[in-house]
Order: sequence, then structure tokens, then C-alpha cells
Amino acid sequence: MSQELPKAYDPSLIEEKWSKFWVDERIFAVPTLTDASAIKPFVQLLPPPNVTGRLHIGHMLEHTQMDILTRWHRMTGDTSVWVPGTDHAGIATQMMVERQLAAEGTTTRRQMGREAFTARVWEWKQQYGSAITEQMKRLGTSVDWSREYFTMDDRLSVAVKEAFVRLYEQGLIYRGAYIVNWDPQIQTAVSDLEVDSEERIGKLYTIRYPLADGTGSITIATTRPETMLGDVAVAVNPTDDRYLHLIGKTLKLPLAGREIPILADDWANPEFGTGAVKVTPAHDPNDFAIGQRHQLPNIVIFDQTAHIDLPGSPFHGLDRFEARERIVAELEALGALVEIKDHPMTVPISQRTGVIIEPRLSMQWFIKIQPLADKAIAAVEQGHITFTPDNNRKTYMEWMTNIHDWCISRQLWWGHRIPAWHCGTCSEIIVARNPPSACTRCSGTNLTQETDVLDTWFSSGLLPFTVFGWDGTNELTPDLAAFYPTQQLVTGFDILFFWVARMIMLSCHFMLDVPMPDGSPRTLTDAVPFRNVYIHALVRDADRQKISKTKGNVIDPIEIITRYGTDAVRFTLAAQASPGTDIAFNEARTEGYRAFANKIWNAARFLQMNIDRGREAGYKVSLSGHDSVSLELPEHTPLETRWIFSRLSSVSDDVAHSLTAYRFDEAANAVYQFFWGEFCDWYLELVKLRLNFPTPEELSSFAAGGGPASSRTHSDAAAITLNALVAVFEAALRLLSPFMPFLTEELWHALYASVGTPSPARSIALTRYPQREDFASSQASVDAMDSLQELIVTIRGLRKELGIPEKESTPIHIFSTGDAASLAQTHADMLAKLCRVSAVEIVAAAPTGNNARSTATFDVSVVYEREIDVSAERERLTKELAKFNKGLEAADKQLGNEGFIARAPAHIVEGLKKQHAETLALKQKAEAALAALPAE
Repeated sequence: MSQELPKAYDPSLIEEKWSKFWVDERIFAVPTLTDASAIKPFVQLLPPPNVTGRLHIGHMLEHTQMDILTRWHRMTGDTSVWVPGTDHAGIATQMMVERQLAAEGTTTRRQMGREAFTARVWEWKQQYGSAITEQMKRLGTSVDWSREYFTMDDRLSVAVKEAFVRLYEQGLIYRGAYIVNWDPQIQTAVSDLEVDSEERIGKLYTIRYPLADGTGSITIATTRPETMLGDVAVAVNPTDDRYLHLIGKTLKLPLAGREIPILADDWANPEFGTGAVKVTPAHDPNDFAIGQRHQLPNIVIFDQTAHIDLPGSPFHGLDRFEARERIVAELEALGALVEIKDHPMTVPISQRTGVIIEPRLSMQWFIKIQPLADKAIAAVEQGHITFTPDNNRKTYMEWMTNIHDWCISRQLWWGHRIPAWHCGTCSEIIVARNPPSACTRCSGTNLTQETDVLDTWFSSGLLPFTVFGWDGTNELTPDLAAFYPTQQLVTGFDILFFWVARMIMLSCHFMLDVPMPDGSPRTLTDAVPFRNVYIHALVRDADRQKISKTKGNVIDPIEIITRYGTDAVRFTLAAQASPGTDIAFNEARTEGYRAFANKIWNAARFLQMNIDRGREAGYKVSLSGHDSVSLELPEHTPLETRWIFSRLSSVSDDVAHSLTAYRFDEAANAVYQFFWGEFCDWYLELVKLRLNFPTPEELSSFAAGGGPASSRTHSDAAAITLNALVAVFEAALRLLSPFMPFLTEELWHALYASVGTPSPARSIALTRYPQREDFASSQASVDAMDSLQELIVTIRGLRKELGIPEKESTPIHIFSTGDAASLAQTHADMLAKLCRVSAVEIVAAAPTGNNARSTATFDVSVVYEREIDVSAERERLTKELAKFNKGLEAADKQLGNEGFIARAPAHIVEGLKKQHAETLALKQKAEAALAALPAE
């Protein structure tokens, strides 16, 4: 006898055990392959969470979906590789360590110096950086931990450096002074994608600039009067008659005393404000463009912290907003301030710090992006990459066709330091793979490495090929040959441009130079990083509100997992995950799926008990193994067993189709309905009729040819049923395994231990996923069970309406033009067990009255004497007729619509016609019953 399962299902007792087992035993590890031609790969790259991160509910959704796909593909025979890793997260990690230093109060980053500070960050990473990966291990994600990477690992760092140098050598990386989004708190440039736009009511200041010759003035309007200290011109439109006579003259800049020209430029809009605009090239991107067109100087008035940096100025050292107040006050005192009024405006906000972004002229490194974007656009246009949902394709294409050069430098210390050196003698810049010993131009040795680091998204954009060994040599590594391109990327919309687009651009650029496994040149078809991008939805709260700290509705997955178990949370997310539809996370559903897990646990205990009973009675119980559970069902196999095998065949196929279409909700619900609604609620109840094991004395009598024939028949049915029950439950566990891996792993091993057969694999995750062809299937058995189930449900409903005591058995009368009546007689034992039917009598006419009911296939009455409430029965039948008429009206409308009939699939039209016929029959029966009622 095997060790009995505990009475209560407690996920905390099994989850840590199996998560540790999967990692320690390297269950999901895939070795490097020397010959990839014989495998069918399914490869996914985990969107690398920040090393500073902790698991949130969005991660949980993403990981659940990726894990379901990975486990399912692995069980269908694919070589499934899910590559995990973490991102060094330049800005976030540096901020984290700087805050730690501030809390200690002993030193600062700048006091420590670069080398000591980066060493401190590495220490922090070693101590705290594995928190999120440990959470992933605890959640049982089936990644290949032997392939885990960190984006600043030595191997990846070599590849990042090689990619930068190669792009530079190809003329695709350049350095120059351009306006960037500057975050004055962390003192670095940030990309457009890292800037949020916030609508605010600000102020519009109208200021008078006097002509230098004293003959008049021009008024300009600005929302940022502090930037006037960097004005170098005023622009007017060349078609604006108001200012044509002033073009070429000069103005005296208030507060600064400098003379600046009035020039003509199409950017000036005669319809906006006064039609004259101040030009500050160092602090506005549009003004910078004007400055470039007219060769204007650039005056940078802010330092890196957004304080005025103009030595000798009375405003020197002031914060930008403090300077604004002082400048406005002085303009007013001078009589140069014409007006201040409220003005709606869009304010750029840093996603990282929440401070207002300062446009700033700065020396930065850029990628000339269009050549890379052209390949990435073609890859999608030509169908080499698809998006699910498809609307994301349009979003991607719109962004790619309006893309700007990518600023890839960041003014940080933590990250991939740009491999460029500045010559202190001749100002030459040397980009090299290794530190140069001398300047390539003047041979000087006064060389200093670039202080900037690369944008985090540059290194993560290379991951689809660098994780498989690309180092720039263009040699095809075994892993690249086997696993590139990957098949699938699951990610969120928020990093569609940050990461997805950049992976496509960089992969299509670099991998075109890497040959195919057969040595032929690689085309764009196989240079793409992945075949399909699945953009998952957002998780919202139960009221469908967006989750945010300010709303106080943050969902902590670890906390919920502690209460309900990982499997219940996974199933909650999967059961609501449909392409393009956000998830309203409700703990009530999680509680329900916790009950679902408990139901399966109790089913396993039932099996365990009956396996032991069967063994004591001398039965041999066996499992055919995980490759196939198809049994040659004996002739006398009970109907319910033939039915459950047929249903298992259909559901296996349904789940496969749903997962192929990323309909996680449909797949999860199909498994749920099968396991709870069909296996537990129906099959387990029905097999209790068959599991009447004979005593040892009866078995001896059977062996000698004695004993009643009926007892021998029951014994045969018990043997067939017990083995079928075990086989179906084992297959059902495999069906559920990708969705609830912990529960199924525990029960699968327990089942094999109960049977006394060695398990065919180290883990249920390494077994075969159920396939349609694995199971004997009979549509006739399904149709028969459908009829019996409908009959049982109808009888139960009648008994409840009639108020029949639960334990009291009653006869039934049944009329049917089909085989429902004979089915009822043949399977009277089912009716007796499930709805307390004491006898079945087939009648020649449809029974009527308040104790009768009609369906499309049969009429049935429960023989039970009770005074009829004619009024209530009339009201019930009248309501039913109204319902039937409404249904017929809707069906007639659809069936009479020629356009609908022409467009709708044939099976939809046929189903609608069948439903119409059934509803019409029910209506006619209800009319007859109503007419038969006695007058009140």
C-alpha cells in the first residue's frame, strides 16, 4: 500500500519541494546540441526583469503564459528552451545604490569615485540582485537555469562591445551635440520613450524686447521665461506683414544686455501668440533646428542639475524655477513684462524620477537608425514576424516609420562603458575593441576613456543572439544553429518600442552576416529574432481599475500565493487571459480555483482508496505509460468509461487549438470543465456503481467456475473500470500539468506509487501531452451520455420543484421517439444512483402536468402524488412560451438575413437551424401542456 495522501490539500507542503526538485535535478535544462537537424525547437527569451526588481502581478501573468506555452510544447515533443536572465538596469540600479549610500550617511558616489562606486554596485548585485530570480524559482517557472544570464556578464559584455564597434565602423554610430531629454535629478539623458507627457495648467508670459536702435519693440510669448538668458535671436515668419520691415534689425535682450538679430524662419507661426518667437537653441529642439539653419551660437545656461550656470550673472547658481520667479519680477520692474495668463500645456516628466525634463544641448552618442529600421520594417511587412493581437503590428509600423536617431549614451557609472577613448593632445576619438596604447592620429598617449555608458536597452536589444553565443566573429555557434531564431516572444505593450523593436532592428542587422547551419547565406527570413510577438494584456483590479500605488490597489502576487497557492493564482490568470482583453483580478476567482485544486486532490484520494481495495481483492492495476493511454476497451466496457475516453480525446484537441491561438482562457476553461464538470461530477459518481469488488471467497469461486454469472459480470466491470479510472486520471493530470504544475506533479508521482509501477519519467513535465489520437473515441457514446445527462438533470430539477425528499426514490415515465427511453431503461442503475429513480416505465404518449417536463429529445414525468397548483403551473408554462417565442424570433431574424447566411461559417448556420427546430418543438409541447391544464 502506498503512502496515503493527506486529507486536506495544502499547497505550502508541496510547492517548495517540487520547485527545489525541478531546479536541483535540472529537469528543464537543455544541453548544447551538436546536431540540431533532428529537433523541433520551441524557444523563448524571458523579458529580463531589472536586477532591482521584485515580482509584481504583471510579471506573474507574463511568466504564467510563457510557462504554460513552454510546458505544453515540451510535452508535445518539442525541444523547449526558455532562457532566463536579468537586466543590469543602469539608471534604476545606480539610483538604488546611491539611496543606500545616502541612508548610510558616510559617503556619496562622487566622493567614492567611479571604480569604488561600481565595485559597490557589484556587491549590491551579489547580495540583493537574485531576489526576483529566487521568486521565479519558487513559482516553478520551467526555464533552463543553466542558461541564466546577466546583461553585464563577461561573455555578454564582449558581445556588446563588439556590436558597438562594428556599428561605429559601419558609420552607423556618431557623436554630436544635440538637444536631449535631460533628467536633472539623475543627471543623464533619457530617451523619448522614458518621458511621460502630463497635461497641466501653466503660465504664458508675454515679454517686450526693445529694438537696439530704440525705435520700437517686439513682444514674444513664452512658458519658460528663465530660458531667455540663452536667447540668441527672435524669429518671425517671412510672410508676416507685421514684421517684414524689422527683419535684419537687432533687439536688446532684457536682463542680459546682449544684442540679438531678428530673422525670418518658416517655423514662426503668425497665428500663434504674437507671431514672434524667441530662439534658444541650447534648450529647445525646435530652436536648435532654427539655430542650425541660421548658424546661430548655442548658449547653455543650465548645468547638469538645472541650475543657472552663467558666472557673473545675478542669476548664477539659482534653480531653474527659482530663477523664473526672479526673472519675472525683474522684468516687471523694468516694465518689460506685458502679461501673464493661465495656459494649458504639456509638461515632459521623467518616468524614472518624476521630475520635469529639461531639454538640454549635450554631447551624446547616437545610432543612425534608419538603415536598421528599414530592415525591421521589411521583416514585419513581409510576414517574417507576426503580432498577436494584430493591432500591435499597426502600432509598431507607425512608430518605425517615424523613428528618430537613437541616443544610446547615458551619463551614468553603472553599465557598459562606451569603448571610446579621447586623446588629450589632439582631441581625436578612438573607438576600439581593446584599450589603445596611443592615439591613432597623433601617437599621443594622453588617452581617457569615454565616461558615458550605453543605454540599457542597447545591450538587451542584442539578447536574442548574444545569449546563444554570438561574439561578433560571425561564426555559427551550436546554440545559434539550434535555437535561432526563437519561435515566440511574450511581453507587454509598454516595452514594444523600448525592447521589441530594438531587438528586431539589431538582430536583422547583425544576424544577416551569420551563415545558416548548411553554410548558405542567411536571408531576412531567418535573421529575425523571433517568429511571433504575443502582447499580453494588463492586469487590473476587480473593478477593472488600473493598478497603481496612488490608488492603493496594488496586488502582491506573493501575498496571494501564500494564501491560495501558486497553482490557483496561475489558473486565475490563465482562465482570464484572452488576446487584447485586460484581466480583472478577483480573489474570489482565485479562491474558486483553490477549491478546484482541492477537488482534484480529493479525487486522487478516492483513486488511492480504490486502488488499495482492488489490490486487496486480487485485482491487478496497471498504467500503460505516458506515451499513450489508448486502451483496447473490452466489449462490455461501461458506457460512462467509453464516454470519458471520448471526452478526453476531444478536450485534448480543444486545448491544443486554444493554446495555438493564445486563447489561454479557452484552454484553461476546457481543462476545468473536463476535470471538474465531467470527470469529478459525473464520471467519479458513475464509477462507484462499478467498483463493487468481490470478496476473496467470491474470487476463488469465480476461478473454479462457480458463483452467479451476475457477480462475475460485476467483477469484470470493476476490473475494467478501475484500470480505466486510473488511466484517465493519469492522462487528465498531464492535461492539467502546464496550468497547475505543482498539484499535478505531486499527484502524478503519488498515483504511480499507489499502482506500484515505476513512473516513466522523472517529472510529469517530461511526459507526453494528451493528444486526440491517444484515446479510444466513440461519438455514439458521447451522444448517449448527453441524453442521459440531460435526463438526469431534468429529473433532478423536477424533484426539486415537486419538493420530493432527497432520500425518497420515485418511478418515472418517459416518452421518446428516439432512443432516450431505451437508454433510460438500460441504464436504470445510473438513474437510481444519480437522481433516485426507483423504476423506469416507457409510455406511449408524452406525459403532461406539473410533474412532467419536455426536452428536444424526450418527455419525462416523475410519478409523485402532489396537489397541483394550476395557477403556478400556468404561470410557469406562460413564461416558458414567452422565452421560446423570443428565441424563435431572434433565430428567424438571423436565418432570414441573406448577408449573415452568406458570411457565417456553415457549422454556425447548421447549429442555428438545429437550435430553431428544437426550440419550436419545445414551444409546441409547452402549448399542449398549457392547453391540458384544468380550468381554475
